[in-house]
Amino acid sequence: MEIKTRIKLGRSGYGNRRVLLALSFALGFVLISGLAAAQNSATSFANVSVTPNPVIAGGNVTVRFQLYNSQNFYLFDVNLQPTGGYPLFNFSPLSSYHAGIMNAGLNNEYFNYTFHIPNYTQSGTYTINFVATYSVLGSTGGEVGTSTMPLSFYVQNRPVIKTSLASTATALYSGSNQTLTLDVENTGYGVARNISVVLKAGNGISLQSPVTKFFIANLSQNKTATEQILVAAKNASTANITANVTYYSSNFNNKFSSSQNLSLSVAPSAKFTVVSESSSVMPGSTDMPVVFTILNSGNSEADGVSLSLQTTYPITPVAGTYYISKLLPGESANVTFLVSADSAGIPGNYPVTIYEQWKQPNAAVNQLFESSSNYQTAVVNYGGNETLEEIAILVILALIAVFVAKKRNMLHKKNRRFVGINAT
Repeated sequence: MEIKTRIKLGRSGYGNRRVLLALSFALGFVLISGLAAAQNSATSFANVSVTPNPVIAGGNVTVRFQLYNSQNFYLFDVNLQPTGGYPLFNFSPLSSYHAGIMNAGLNNEYFNYTFHIPNYTQSGTYTINFVATYSVLGSTGGEVGTSTMPLSFYVQNRPVIKTSLASTATALYSGSNQTLTLDVENTGYGVARNISVVLKAGNGISLQSPVTKFFIANLSQNKTATEQILVAAKNASTANITANVTYYSSNFNNKFSSSQNLSLSVAPSAKFTVVSESSSVMPGSTDMPVVFTILNSGNSEADGVSLSLQTTYPITPVAGTYYISKLLPGESANVTFLVSADSAGIPGNYPVTIYEQWKQPNAAVNQLFESSSNYQTAVVNYGGNETLEEIAILVILALIAVFVAKKRNMLHKKNRRFVGINAT
């Protein structure tokens, strides 16, 4: 600022001093006012970078920059604070950094800040204000100035895929197969694409499903897809399945992956085993009893056990159901069914299946458990234990015996005729 003034000095020294004093005061006021005006907005950003680009909700963003001092004098006691509002910051200012002295012009120091972007942040442009406070020399010593420097970036929402087991699978029972419903849900923002879920059995469980990998092309926000999986629990108290999940953002620019643990509780359960069968049937027979010994080899009591028999030709059930009121773990029972056998049936061992249905005291009142056991029933000829080869041999021996008997009879008749002729 250039100030031009014309001063006329009088003869009185006192008057001249008053004029000079007034002039000095005016010049000082102008100088101080200009310095005070220069205190604010002295700093600004330079060489700013924001990574990644775009910023993904649920991840981190890193901003890096230098500071430029636009004044021709240095600043001291410089402090830098990032400020912002929800959802980026739950409180503000986030932190304070003491930068010390800042020379005029571009300063060499780089500032690095990393912020976490909450996964519920919706798509949009967000601004963080960096507030610099500093001191400059004034007429009365240090004067405080401030600069507010906004930094904006775009946040892209992201899908989040979560797997869980449906609430209907309240418990898994040991020693038996059970179908579970796997829920695959997008709990994030935006569409998830090319979702791959690979299941791996953990401790206490085995996967019985032929397919353990699922692919879902698209899953919108707050939508759920379901898959059925067949599992078998072992005799353990807990079990788990690991779901390895990969998917892409809606524009395929970002790939996400996670390993998710699905925990299950395993409850005790009854288990049925056929340990013996003590009877056989004959071709053409009806209402023949067949007796099986059924063992509860599990670790829970079975109540109201209903058993049914399924057979194959030539055996047909006549009375194919049986009822047991209670069977404790380790107990066995003899179960009798009545069957018939087709008269054209060939002797041999034929497969039969026994279906079990029961309730347990550790389950819901109306919950039924089901399983099946495979065994064999023998069809024999006339109650014997002959094999087909033995029967064939007996038939051949019988034919030989008949042939020999006929030969003997013919020789006997011939000898009688010869004796008669000699007598004549």
